Amino acid sequence: MTIQINIKNQKARALVDEIVQRTGETVTEAVTAALQRRLNELTRDEKLARVRELTKGLAQHWVEPWKSLDHGDILYDETGLPK
Repeated sequence: MTIQINIKNQKARALVDEIVQRTGETVTEAVTAALQRRLNELTRDEKLARVRELTKGLAQHWVEPWKSLDHGDILYDETGLPK
């Protein structure tokens, strides 16, 4: 079964042509890879936004000594080597 996508944009076509020329991929492979990367990026951005939303108010609940502690104090010794 053949499915067609008609893109009437010179810049988009030029970008696809350049990718095809540089990678040796077919137009279909180049477009599919680009769309997959974009979808992955959107998914990552959505997940990151959700994590930021969930953690936005957490700092106000921290108590001492964690509130003012530098993470380096937990992870590294006085010479800077991992504990």
